[in-house]
Amino acid sequence: MISKTKSLISRNGVFRNFLAASSVSLLGNNIFDIAIPLYIVQRTHDPMVLSAANIALTLPFFVMAPLTGFTVDNFNKRRIMLFSDLGQVFCLLLLLVYDYYTLNHFWPIFAIIFAAKTLMITFETVATFQLIPALVSDHDLNEANSWFLSSQRLIQILGPLIAGILMSTRGIQTCVIANIVSFLATLFFVLKLKNLNEIIIKSEGPSIKKTLSIGGVVDSFIDSIKFVWHSPLFKPFILMMFVWNFSALIPNTPSLIYYFTVEKHFTSAEYGTVASLFGFFGILGLLLSGKLYRKYNFHGPFVYGTVFLATMGTLSILFYDQPYVLTAIFAISRIGSSTVTMGTFFLRQTNIPKGKIGGTNAALRMFFMSSAPLSALLQGFLIKHFSVKVSLIIGSLLLWATVWYSFKVAKAYLILPKKRKVLAKAA
Repeated sequence: MISKTKSLISRNGVFRNFLAASSVSLLGNNIFDIAIPLYIVQRTHDPMVLSAANIALTLPFFVMAPLTGFTVDNFNKRRIMLFSDLGQVFCLLLLLVYDYYTLNHFWPIFAIIFAAKTLMITFETVATFQLIPALVSDHDLNEANSWFLSSQRLIQILGPLIAGILMSTRGIQTCVIANIVSFLATLFFVLKLKNLNEIIIKSEGPSIKKTLSIGGVVDSFIDSIKFVWHSPLFKPFILMMFVWNFSALIPNTPSLIYYFTVEKHFTSAEYGTVASLFGFFGILGLLLSGKLYRKYNFHGPFVYGTVFLATMGTLSILFYDQPYVLTAIFAISRIGSSTVTMGTFFLRQTNIPKGKIGGTNAALRMFFMSSAPLSALLQGFLIKHFSVKVSLIIGSLLLWATVWYSFKVAKAYLILPKKRKVLAKAA
């Protein structure tokens, strides 16, 4: 009998090793995601080029969703993780070579970023939505998610700090090298866990092997889109996430980067500290959200988390001319963000048939992440022709639209009693 006094980490060595490896890898990715926009804005001070860098970081979630979803659902998970890891290393080595020759064209950099992020998404889909549920029991899923999301939030504290310091002292090359080294952790874990695919199959059941073809990818993705769009739960969910990701009032958007580094003249290290503070309050929200979802019904923390997020985000803009006050209030808003994120995690893990997890989550991300590159483009235009403040005000209005759709998601969730039982069991 499993002792209730022991934590999941102490009694599940495989999950513990996975968490350690994925945390190191995520740290490298976070350093990279912070460093690239800083690198671009330092070289150009052009909001449109900065927006293009953000588009390169987010567009793969939309454009490559059919391919990543089909691959994850129908091929050997261990090989997918290995090839994704090695592919990211290759892309980053190309980036180092290009930067070494200090060429002035930015489109090759954006192409490399696009490829690297596509491989990252593929790896992350397997790890988050297939591997975690396979490594732990339904009873431990809530705790496993809390550990994983806590690791992510901790990385969102350390990553920006490290990225800012490295960019201020060593430049983009060291940040890229740090990301390459971080991949060795997950590579070691995947190589060591030889029965990784068998573990996932045991959780999901055997899948029908398919060959990679355009027709197969299209048919699989259309099936996933139909499932999502016809779902009374996921249809309002994707609309909610779409408007949330369209907002400029989320960390590391072109508007916030330009506001701090160009308008307020923060150094890379100072901006890294600001972004780190956002991550710190994100962890507080995550710790709080676990208790809230266990104590109250799902819809309460989920809806009020979005209300808190929108309220504090809007309030921060009132102190536009006082960057330190704006930073403090916006950082507090991350408590609400983490509460909502925890809820979205459970929805995506427990309300999708296991055999469709890869394709369905790819379809979900395609819908709501399609707003990120569009938002980046709009932010660049607004900054260049109006002001950063206008971009942030529009961003606050979009947060209130997120609140509106969160009510719809909560209402849809209440009429799905069978799904609620699954979620309650996992919690």
